[in-house]
Amino acid sequence: MDINPYTILEDYNNKRIDQSTAIKLLTSIIENYDEEKFRMEAIAILKTLKINTKTLFEFFENLIISDSSEVIRNAAAKYISTNFLEISLPVFQWVIQHETSYYSLITVVNSLVKIHTSEAKSILIEQIKKIRDIKYLNIDKDYGNKKYRKALKSYFKRKPIDKLSHKQLAAVLINFLTIKDIIEEIPNVYFELDEKTLLIEKLDLSDYLEFEVKGTPWGWKNNLRNLSQITGLGNLKHLKTLDLSNNQIGDLEGITELKNLTHLVLPNNQISDQKNLDYINQLSNLQFIDLCGNDISKNVKNENFNPDCRVLLNKYIQ
Repeated sequence: MDINPYTILEDYNNKRIDQSTAIKLLTSIIENYDEEKFRMEAIAILKTLKINTKTLFEFFENLIISDSSEVIRNAAAKYISTNFLEISLPVFQWVIQHETSYYSLITVVNSLVKIHTSEAKSILIEQIKKIRDIKYLNIDKDYGNKKYRKALKSYFKRKPIDKLSHKQLAAVLINFLTIKDIIEEIPNVYFELDEKTLLIEKLDLSDYLEFEVKGTPWGWKNNLRNLSQITGLGNLKHLKTLDLSNNQIGDLEGITELKNLTHLVLPNNQISDQKNLDYINQLSNLQFIDLCGNDISKNVKNENFNPDCRVLLNKYIQ
């Protein structure tokens, strides 16, 4: 028998193998194959079979705890969240205390919201309180954590954190995990917090230098080419100002996730395709956009944008 995830599914659907054999073969692929693609296909097929046994829960629990692949650990967390939510709290508590992978942590935080018990809420509160003890968001870059520590201290004086809902607590934690990961991945990052909500309202990923300069140290420029390079950008739901000046971005696909954006600053990128106009105009709260230095600015007019949005297409023309 060809040990291939889709062959296994075909054999199971045609009753050439029983459920127990299908599970055994699929879990064997996940455990023993090196190629991530086949392992993910096997997990996807297990999802379609909708088999929820104690043995499968223990199998995916072990993947979350011990697998070397971040992608597989996250897939395992999603599987447990979907199929075993009612018994997932202990393993998710372990994950949130020990996991380092951004996407796995986000999956678990969102799962704690779905669990919606006092125990789940306590776990979220405990993780937020730990943020105060973190001195550096990135110690290698000497990027301190003063903003969060100050904002949390001020917030705790005004309002007990346990008054926040599961969703509000999760949003704070997701914002923190997101900015921490962005700082680790991108050279130049500046952000501001809304101290009333503890959520990020301004993110500046602009490059300090508009053009490469001879002798510029390696790693000085962000050189962002698309929004997918910004880990978890779509999770910053409260974001109001985004500055991506002087990068190499040509496609704004994904920007529509940021429904609360009021200011979008994009001068000196590589935006030319007018499909980006559709993305921009889906941002109903947008009040200002700067497209100077992009080819698209030569082919569009202010009338092409939402009427309530102030548009800058040429820095010499107001």
